[in-house]
Amino acid sequence: MEDQVRFFSALSSEHRINILLLLKEHPQCVNTIVQRLKLTQPAVSQHLRVLKEAGLVKAKKTGYWMHYEVDGDALESYGKGLAKLFGGWVRPQPGGKGTAHCPPGLLKECQTQKPGTEALKRSMTKV
Repeated sequence: MEDQVRFFSALSSEHRINILLLLKEHPQCVNTIVQRLKLTQPAVSQHLRVLKEAGLVKAKKTGYWMHYEVDGDALESYGKGLAKLFGGWVRPQPGGKGTAHCPPGLLKECQTQKPGTEALKRSMTKV
């Protein structure tokens, strides 16, 4: 569970997502990321540290420079985990499919809700 929390925390920053998008192109050093994103060097280093701790980024020393790259294996693993977590949940199948694992008491309660109730109105506004 700690890994998933660290993963979501790492993605909670727009700057870190932008850094991942840059690194997806090819490995880059801190100075290149600084110039491309118009951030300070300490800020980029801090964001890279968070991404590295989450296992999303790897560092490789090349001469005097440290080059960072996306850890493709980690991203693939997290992607599979997200598919398991959100698959079929974000957009459930119409017609009552996806209720096989719902406890019967809760399923009955959900099915007896009449259209127009406040709960249904709230759920419709979130879509």
